[in-house]
Amino acid sequence: MIAYEEDWLLLLLFQKDGSVAIRACWFAVPAATIGVLMLYCDEWFPGLREDLGLLDISGSQIWNASTAVLASLLSFRTGQGFARFWEGTGLLHQMRGEWFDTVSNCVTFSIAAKHTKPKEVTEFRHTLVRLMSLCHGSSLEEIAGDAIKLDSIDVFGLDDGTLSHLRECHDVHGFNKVEVMLHLIQSLITRALDDGVMKVPPPIASRVYQTISRGFVNLLNAKKITDTRFPFPYAQLISFLLFLHCVLTPMIISGVIKSKVLCAVFIFIPIFGMVSLNFIASELENPFGTDDNDLPLAHFQEEMNSCLMMLLHTNTDMIATTSSRCITDFYDLLKTMKVTSGEEPADDPSGLCRLSQFTPDFFLEEGQSEGLVPSGEEVPEPTSPTPAQPAAPAPAPSQPLPPPPPPPPPDSQSRLVSNMEDFSTSLQKWTRLLDANTTQMAHSFDGLHAQSVNLVGLLKLGAGWEAAVNPVP
Repeated sequence: MIAYEEDWLLLLLFQKDGSVAIRACWFAVPAATIGVLMLYCDEWFPGLREDLGLLDISGSQIWNASTAVLASLLSFRTGQGFARFWEGTGLLHQMRGEWFDTVSNCVTFSIAAKHTKPKEVTEFRHTLVRLMSLCHGSSLEEIAGDAIKLDSIDVFGLDDGTLSHLRECHDVHGFNKVEVMLHLIQSLITRALDDGVMKVPPPIASRVYQTISRGFVNLLNAKKITDTRFPFPYAQLISFLLFLHCVLTPMIISGVIKSKVLCAVFIFIPIFGMVSLNFIASELENPFGTDDNDLPLAHFQEEMNSCLMMLLHTNTDMIATTSSRCITDFYDLLKTMKVTSGEEPADDPSGLCRLSQFTPDFFLEEGQSEGLVPSGEEVPEPTSPTPAQPAAPAPAPSQPLPPPPPPPPPDSQSRLVSNMEDFSTSLQKWTRLLDANTTQMAHSFDGLHAQSVNLVGLLKLGAGWEAAVNPVP
């Protein structure tokens, strides 16, 4: 495969700088100008184009054939370019997801050893996060052709030996930085398993190595897009047909349309559209870079760094549990799920059943950390002493409110009555359905009986007709 940055025919007269619209105008504006000059040439030198035979190509099949072939090739190239663009963004997201899952699993597996080996666990987590951030950033830089530099999480937080090893592998020996860092990450995880920093059975620990491998495979598939360009012969054929289109279109349009304004418009539009489509397809074929239409690799690295920093948060090892507001009875919980928005169940002791109904002030009120004040009850406001009575002595320091008593269990008798009512309703529905089916069967039997009577009459009529036609001698 011949490597090339851009179609060399398109770069023969024009540079790559500028947006797609500007570069397309470099082709469309000169072509429209040529068409208008041909109309002026007909006014200044009447009959010149006719003598030269240029008007004979106004109905030529060459322009129609080249336009049809060019349109089909542009459609093919655009489809291939968009497929490569969509595959590229999918591979980047999958790579980030696999490698984040690796670090997340390692942090989770080290929770059990945090109480016995807190220093080792902290050092393991910070080393792993820095290596993975540097590995992800180096991966994005590599598929972008080292055209960008991305920030990683505190690279100088790694020890000098690790940094020297990375620099020597890349600068002296020319090793791949990503492969070196992935090997360091796997070595770090294996050491943590041997030292008891990660307390997890070996079959479960193998998942970590699998996610590292799958993320690296996604990276190689993304590099495949940058290393394998659109076929060179296809690209040059499209470029040649575009130049032919830019030359033939002014001759064809100026021979058919005599208005200078309309002639320029009808020349500009098709050439601008086809050239723009070719440039867009050329940019979509390689979505990794620094162009405006390329994928935001810096944004991907920022998202990865943010996810990794979340794993270093002080509360990252928090184990979720329930509160005193938790409804543990299944039937009470079922009632809260059936309540529509804006309605409250009559027997809900708290009067609140959805998280959206809790205001920020609810969690800041005094005593809410130990208990819940029902919203249906009004808290009496303190009244100021009247002039006729002496002021009451200052109250003692308020003590935390005791937790409210648990909600009483649902009455078994009322639940039985409710179940019996539901069963009675279901039984009535089933009885009505059975009656309807019975009535339908009765109508069917009546129809069958009528058909049998008609059949007997027909048989008798047929026998009488046969006796009349063939009398017995």
